[in-house]
Amino acid sequence: MNRQSLILLTVLTLMLGVCQSVMGWAWAYQRPLIEAGHYYLLLTGHFVHLNTIHLGLNTLGLILVLLLFDRVYRWYEWLAWLFSSAIAVSLMMYYCLPTVTYYVGLSAVLHSLYVAGAMRLLLTPERQFAGVLLVLVSIKLFVENMGMGDSLTARLIDGHVLTESHLFGAIFAFFASIGVLIFKTLSANHGKIT
Repeated sequence: MNRQSLILLTVLTLMLGVCQSVMGWAWAYQRPLIEAGHYYLLLTGHFVHLNTIHLGLNTLGLILVLLLFDRVYRWYEWLAWLFSSAIAVSLMMYYCLPTVTYYVGLSAVLHSLYVAGAMRLLLTPERQFAGVLLVLVSIKLFVENMGMGDSLTARLIDGHVLTESHLFGAIFAFFASIGVLIFKTLSANHGKIT
C-alpha cells in the first residue's frame, strides 16, 4: 500500500470512528428526515454503523479495497468515488426502496469502490485478475439477492443486511466507470481533432 493510500485509510478510519462515537444514529439515513429536507443524511448514513462489530467489518472491507486497488486511483479520485457512491446508493434506496426508513453502514459504498477499482484494473495488464474479481462480486451479489447469503453477517452485526444496497453500489460503479472511460476517450480524441 502506498503512502497516500495509507494516509487516506487512516483519515477515513478516524472519520468513521468519530462519526460513530459522536453522531451515531443522528447521522443515519432516515427517510422521514430526508423528506423533511435533511438531505445531508443521504451522505452521512453510510458513515455510521449499528455497532463496533459492524464498523470493524466495514473498516476491514475498506482496507481490502485499498490493498487490492490502491494504485489504480489517486487519493482524491478515491474520495470522489466514496462520496458519489454514497449519494448515488442513497438516492437509489430512496426511489427504489420506499419502505426502507433507516439505513446505516458503508458496505454498499464498499461494493461500489470494489467494482470501480476492478473496472479500472481491466484497463491494465492485470485485466484477468480484474475479471475474476468482477465475476466473484457478481456471484456474491447474486447469492445475496436470491436470499441465500449474509445470515452470518446479520448475526455478527445484530441487524438486517440490506443486500439491495450492495447491488445498487455495484451498479452505480459499473455504469459510472463506463461513463468516465467514455468521457476520457472523447476528451482525448477531441484534442486530436482539429
